[in-house]
Amino acid sequence: MTRRRLRGVLVGALALAMGTGALLAGAGTAGATTGTPTATSGTVTLTARGTGIDDDSPFARVSVDKACPANYQDALTVSLVVPDGRESLLASHLTGGAPYTKAPVTAQVPEASGNGTIVRSIATAFDVASVPVADGTYPIHVTCANADRANFPEHPTFTGFIDVTGDTWQVSGHAAPVATSVRLSADPAHHVQVGKPFTLTAKVAGGVPGAVQFEADNGVTVYDTPVPVVNGVATFQPPANTAPNVRSYIAVFIPADQLAYAQDYSVLSYSFVNAPSVTVTDADGNALGDSPQLTPGQHIKVSAQGFLPQSQEQVLPFVSNALALFAPVATDARGSVTGYDLTVPKLIARGSHTLTLTGLCSFVQVSFTFTTK
Repeated sequence: MTRRRLRGVLVGALALAMGTGALLAGAGTAGATTGTPTATSGTVTLTARGTGIDDDSPFARVSVDKACPANYQDALTVSLVVPDGRESLLASHLTGGAPYTKAPVTAQVPEASGNGTIVRSIATAFDVASVPVADGTYPIHVTCANADRANFPEHPTFTGFIDVTGDTWQVSGHAAPVATSVRLSADPAHHVQVGKPFTLTAKVAGGVPGAVQFEADNGVTVYDTPVPVVNGVATFQPPANTAPNVRSYIAVFIPADQLAYAQDYSVLSYSFVNAPSVTVTDADGNALGDSPQLTPGQHIKVSAQGFLPQSQEQVLPFVSNALALFAPVATDARGSVTGYDLTVPKLIARGSHTLTLTGLCSFVQVSFTFTTK
C-alpha cells in the first residue's frame, strides 16, 4: 500500500511511461511517517457507475480487501493519478461504513457532491490537473484518512487502475504494481536553529528508477519539480525557516513507470528552534547581570529559549553543588520557558555555581552562573 494523500496543489512534472493492460486490482507499499509503517498491500475493487469520462460520479462503490491502518480509519478519498504522478480528486471524504477498521473496506460513492463530500468526473480531474485527456491506463488511489489531517498527515493508499479510450473509461485489468519504499530524513537530525540551512534526504529501496517530489505542510507547499533519484537517493535543501515551530516535510516517490511500480510516501516532523539563551531576574523583575551574588533561599525567575517548540519536551533545571531537585517544565509554542520560579537552595555550598536548563528530548542546554557566600 502506497502512502499518499490528496494534494490540493497540483504542480511538478515527470515524464512517465504509459501503457495498456488487462485486471481490477493494484497494490502498493507502506511508507514511513516519523518511523513506523502503517499499511500493507491490498486489492482494490472499483465498481463503475457508467462509462463516460464526463459522468459526474464515475464510481458507484470502491472497496479494498484490507482494513485501513490504525489512526487512518475515518474516511476514504479516491483520486486519479495523472502521468507526472500528481493526484487529482475524484471523490473526497467518503464516510459511509466508517470507521474502516475491518476488511473489506467498502464505501458507496454518491452521485453528486454534498454533505462534505465532493465528487468529480474523470474529465474534470484531468482538467483540474491541467492535463489533456489521453488514451491509456491510469492509476486510481484509494486513500485512508484521519479527520485530523494536521496531526495525522499520512494517508495510506491502495492502488487500482482504469483504462481511458476516447470519451469512455472502464475498470482496468492491469496487473498490480510492484511495491516501493521511500524513507525521509534530515540533516541536522531532529531539529535545526531558525535561519540555518538543513537538507532533506529521501532514500528509495530496490533501485527503482524515478524521482522524489519534496513538499511541506501536508502538501500545501510544493518545492520545485521532482528530484531525480540517483543511486537510490534524492536530496533537497528547502528554504531556511524563519520562526521556531514544527513543520511536516513530505517525500513522494514517483516511479518512472507508474504502471509497473507503486508510488510511496514518507512524512518527517521537523523542529526549528531559537538560538539558546537564558535570562534571570530577581523576584521584583530586575535583570541579574553576569555571575551575580545570590542568597540561599532567594527567589529568582528564569526564562530561556532554544528548546523544541509546541510543548514537545520538558526542560529540567539543575543547580551544581546543591542538594535540591527541581520540577521540569514544558516548553511553549516557541520552545521557550518563561518566568520559571526557582528558589536558590538553602543547602548550597559557598562559591560559584551553574544553573543549567536541559531539554529532555533535544538535549539543548543553557546555563547561568552565580555565586553564594
